[in-house]
Amino acid sequence: MLDDDDFFDGDEDRPVPLLCGDESYQSLPAEGFENSRAEGVVAFAQGVGLGPLGGIGPQQQQSGGLWAAWSDAASKGGKPLDFGFLMPGGSAGKEEEEEMSDVDAGTSMATASETQAKKRAREAADGATADVAASTPVEPESQNTMCTVSQPCIPPPPCPPRRPTKRYFGKVPGEDRGSGAMDPPAVRTDIFSWMHCPNGEASEEVLSLLREENAYAEACQQHLEPFRESLYKEMMGHQRENDESLISLSVGGYGYFTRHSAGKSYQSHFRRKAVDGGSGWGNEEFVLDENVIAVDPETGSQRPYCSVSGPNHNPSHTLFAYGTDFAGNDSYTLHVRPFGTEQPNPYSQIAIEDTDGSVHWSLSGDCFYYVELDSEFRQYRMKCHVLGRDPSGAEDPTLFEESDRKYSLNASQTSCTRYLVITAMSAETMENHMLDLNHPDAGLRRVSPRQFGHQCGVDHRSGWLYLLTNKDGVKDSKLCRAPLGALPDIPLDTWEDVWVPPAGTKLEGHDCFGSFIALSGREQGQCRIFVHGYGEAGGPVLHPVTFPDVAAHTGRVLTPRGAQAARATFSAGLDSNNIFDTKVLRYKYSSFTVAGLVYEYDVMSREHRLLRREQVPSFDPDLYRAERITTPGRRVPISMVYRKDIHPQGLAGGPFPLLLTGYGAYGACQDPDFCGNRLSLLDRGVVYAVVHVRGGGEFGAEWHENGKNLKVKNRFADFVEAAETLISLRVTTPDRLAAWGTSSGGMLVTASVNLRPDLFRAVLLEVPFCDALNTMSDPSIPLTVGEWEEIGNPNEREYFYYMSEYSPYENLRIEAYPAALVTASLNDSMVGYWEPLKYVSKLRALKTDSRPVLLQTNFHAGHGAASDRYQCTRESAFHFAFLLDQLGLAAVPLLRGSRV
Repeated sequence: MLDDDDFFDGDEDRPVPLLCGDESYQSLPAEGFENSRAEGVVAFAQGVGLGPLGGIGPQQQQSGGLWAAWSDAASKGGKPLDFGFLMPGGSAGKEEEEEMSDVDAGTSMATASETQAKKRAREAADGATADVAASTPVEPESQNTMCTVSQPCIPPPPCPPRRPTKRYFGKVPGEDRGSGAMDPPAVRTDIFSWMHCPNGEASEEVLSLLREENAYAEACQQHLEPFRESLYKEMMGHQRENDESLISLSVGGYGYFTRHSAGKSYQSHFRRKAVDGGSGWGNEEFVLDENVIAVDPETGSQRPYCSVSGPNHNPSHTLFAYGTDFAGNDSYTLHVRPFGTEQPNPYSQIAIEDTDGSVHWSLSGDCFYYVELDSEFRQYRMKCHVLGRDPSGAEDPTLFEESDRKYSLNASQTSCTRYLVITAMSAETMENHMLDLNHPDAGLRRVSPRQFGHQCGVDHRSGWLYLLTNKDGVKDSKLCRAPLGALPDIPLDTWEDVWVPPAGTKLEGHDCFGSFIALSGREQGQCRIFVHGYGEAGGPVLHPVTFPDVAAHTGRVLTPRGAQAARATFSAGLDSNNIFDTKVLRYKYSSFTVAGLVYEYDVMSREHRLLRREQVPSFDPDLYRAERITTPGRRVPISMVYRKDIHPQGLAGGPFPLLLTGYGAYGACQDPDFCGNRLSLLDRGVVYAVVHVRGGGEFGAEWHENGKNLKVKNRFADFVEAAETLISLRVTTPDRLAAWGTSSGGMLVTASVNLRPDLFRAVLLEVPFCDALNTMSDPSIPLTVGEWEEIGNPNEREYFYYMSEYSPYENLRIEAYPAALVTASLNDSMVGYWEPLKYVSKLRALKTDSRPVLLQTNFHAGHGAASDRYQCTRESAFHFAFLLDQLGLAAVPLLRGSRV
């Protein structure tokens, strides 16, 4: 633990660090941050009933009760305070003066149990002040009332010890915390900081605690085991256990595809040779079985986790490379094999560790290029492995290395396959380098110098570079071109405009083909694919692809509060298109009510040919309806799907149970797509709704920018307004409303619940990013530095105050909260396991209700779910059983007409 002496050599003129006790706003707002701490104090006061609504002034300070005790203590000596002053033992300001050796490691969080939280709230209402800090521990009440059906006796929840630890925000010796880091640093106290172990590797104490949490969660949900099994069978009933992907033709005359087989957890890979000029296929050839890879050769049993990247074939289709990740941290070890099982593998020793799993072969096939990860799992180095050299890759030469930790590397090939493109990208900026695979010895050539805020994608056709760029202030991108011969460092002012889309159109990607360019993007928030010619005779003219499966919509939806404007909603995008000289384009389409479709589109005749329709057993699309409405105030879109027969009057017969979800980060889009597991909710009368909050990319760059950095709070305001809108329309009610957030969506939900816990009955939080302030201040945590351009660096003064206002962990209050099921993954390289653990521990300590708070940790996975498809489905059944139980639907039969 850092000590003040680590920061200063002597006592003379020693600056005093800003002290901010854990989770409180103790004094008047700092100059320049009137919108920061003042609002924080009001929210804190409201959360614990310290004073009436309104600003902070003499009226509140004279109102008595806990507000008087709090304000009086805050004014004495400038010592930091936290919620500890409401708990037995006093404030963290007092505790942090003690040496850590004097802290009783066995101090139980039972001293801050739900019973005591209720007691404190009652005492606050009665005006009791002095007794609160001195109150003595009492036994926690039974939590057996938290479920909707009878259940056996449940043990008490885990009670981890409080260990107040100083956390520094700003300049710290030996760490690069950004050029604007505060000096001296601000200091906060975190009672659960110890759960984040050095290097992210959990200590035995933490592992034991996680096991206790799993056992407690299982005990609390034991009564739902028959229901979970029923849900699992339902979900499996909507999956085809024997399934095969659409074959995809590659240059060189082979088509590749995958197959799932009943009873097997993973897919297998196959190929066929194109015959009769490409109109038919030859015999099937086996390539790779992931089920075999998943078996540990030492034990003979299946590994707990297995993810395979590739396989990626060389140009002659004689060798392929693939990657394996057995931990779940997205760090792949590369291997090479020849096609055909009858021949020995001369490359069996190749095992190149710590890569992102991608492989790009040279045109000769004697070497391949790959991206190496650093110790923080950042893609930072592009290397080349020559077959026959050191199989570990230790001697592989480096083509490009990115030293700026805000940037990561990505590798791709142009559509013509001749050029390798290495892209260094941060949240704000992109820089592209190109390697001619016909002449690799010529080295990399940079497309244009790195310029903050400039983003650009590159493809090539016939000596011209086609560039999707946001230059000249076109935030949603335009299509330009520049001559290949002008490399390197082509001046931006020489790029020629090819297409500048109208306002409301966003371009997200492009692929060059022999006679046309395919562009993916959005128009007024809806997915679009555009075809653009090269201006040559006989080529296609600019036009959007019209999707034949878009359902007709009346333009309105009836609710208990009257008709609301609505529109159809769907998802569409380019599929695998490997052939450069073609006049047809593959694209995929789906929606809430349409399972995945793959079409072939003729860019000249504009005809569509359906190639594949995803088969979903026991699913009747005519039973469901989907649409998008918009909130009246902040104009936030909400996409919904539900059973048409949910009520004789449809949605107008509400209120109904509703599950609300969202994401809102990195410009990512949550487009409506089909999910078979979701049918288990819809068929029980649940309305499923996605809020397209700011911070996402559905409505272009401005929509994204209005939810990042110092505008992150817009995400939460959007989500809360969506919930309020659905409640005001009587589509649902707070006791029937649940929320679901994953990763950054977890921050969206937890921060929104802190603002309005009264709106929700239950929440499902999957690997939630909920300890934002602490995580974003620590550059040693993987991927943190790269996030500074997305949500800010709290080592800088302005971001420190701003993030202190919304970071979910810091802003938990003494309040009634929804029931919560939270998940974590031990090997997660994106959201550390300690974030959900800290959040759950603190939430239990502060909440005033008896609703359950459960933590379920996967000890063998990463940021995603289990890799085994059957285990993944069981996890979904566990999660949905919790939500349905909390919504009172565990014993409710399926709606009539449901097929399982």
